[in-house]
Amino acid sequence: MEPTVPFDIEYFQKKEHYLEVINRFATLLLNAKTTDDIVWIVAKNAIAQLGYVDCVIYLLDENEEYFIQRAAHGPKNPVDLDILNPIKIKLGEGIVGNVALRQKGEIISDTSIDPRYIFDNNMGLSEISVPIIHNYKTIGVIDSEHPNRNFFPQDDLNTLTTIASMAASKLVEASYNQKIVEYQANLEQLVQIKTLELNKTLEELKLQKLELTDSISYAKRIQRAIFPNAQAIQQLLPNSFVLYKPKDIVAGDFYVCEKIDDKLIIAIADCTGHGVPGAIISIICNNAIRRAIKKIGVLNAAKILDKTRDYVIQTFATSDEDIQDGMDIALCIIDPNTFELNYAGANISLHYTKQQKLVEVKSDKQPVGNYINKLPFTNHTIQLHQGDSIYLFTDGLPDQFGGAKGKKFKYKQLRDLISASTQLPLQKQESLINQAFELWKGNLPQVDDVCLIGVRP
Repeated sequence: MEPTVPFDIEYFQKKEHYLEVINRFATLLLNAKTTDDIVWIVAKNAIAQLGYVDCVIYLLDENEEYFIQRAAHGPKNPVDLDILNPIKIKLGEGIVGNVALRQKGEIISDTSIDPRYIFDNNMGLSEISVPIIHNYKTIGVIDSEHPNRNFFPQDDLNTLTTIASMAASKLVEASYNQKIVEYQANLEQLVQIKTLELNKTLEELKLQKLELTDSISYAKRIQRAIFPNAQAIQQLLPNSFVLYKPKDIVAGDFYVCEKIDDKLIIAIADCTGHGVPGAIISIICNNAIRRAIKKIGVLNAAKILDKTRDYVIQTFATSDEDIQDGMDIALCIIDPNTFELNYAGANISLHYTKQQKLVEVKSDKQPVGNYINKLPFTNHTIQLHQGDSIYLFTDGLPDQFGGAKGKKFKYKQLRDLISASTQLPLQKQESLINQAFELWKGNLPQVDDVCLIGVRP
């Protein structure tokens, strides 16, 4: 029996608050279209939700000479979307310019003794400043001051850095889309431009798209930081594998492998969409699961999904749009001492071996989200035995087109493949399944995120 670790309620409440701030910011960011939308969402929602009394969002001007105040919260924003006496700061000038130059966030506990401090509207005795970075270039800064010394904790720096990273991807996307709109609006005029000039414009658009891809790659690092890494899974479940193949750089599929209160929590989920939209939904849904587990405990998988659905619907209810997004999921709770398995599923079934035969436990035919006929999820209790294995997988692999006739792989072929290899070590089984998938896909594009977990508790 592992020693009991003291449970710091205040610490987890604070962590939950930070996740809720990021969760709400991600939801609002989905509907943001322009640069102004994005910077004011940062100031009015993310920053305000952190309890700051003051904040200014700076963006680099078109000539890349100054950082201009573009949005604010607190005294600098007396009414609507106006900024009181906006100032501009050069790269390397003051705390903001220095943070932009060094590309590293900073907390100044006492600005009265920092010679870099620039007085703006009201004197702040402590300051936190975080750069907004895209493709190794600072494109903006989030800066907040407070009248008290030593106000900002280290966790705030981590949270602001996450917000800045998410905002960077969206700001580049907004800039790219604006250029596309301008290009389309002036299409008739562009037709008259010399071929050389037109080719130059198109090359610039291609370069901007490449930069956006680099930004999305950075978003991948953020998403992977939330999900468990391979080393952590191997320490928790030595006899297991995770076959995870996103369709794009970031994914809508995700998985959970954790130990909570002497129970193993294993889940696999498929969120609406893939790419950047799917990744944002996955962060929201992952946070909803963790909140539900904290609220419900780890005794009943179905009740966890019921509460997760409540949190997902509640999150999207704050949007002006009619958002029906959510996720399919299979959630398992395993007692490693008794081998008792507790399962509930939303459109993703559980498969497990019983006397070397593969058995399917069907899921409920409803998603975790806003659904017309919402019913309580069904809880299943299964007694596993030494040597039994469980398998969870999303629809990405069965739906893959390929083979000699370009048809779907299908669930039956995947089940047959698993059944024929149940006696192999799990790592060998993973390799066999991956080889079958790649051979089937051939030169055809991958149609969806692929995620498959095998565990022998």
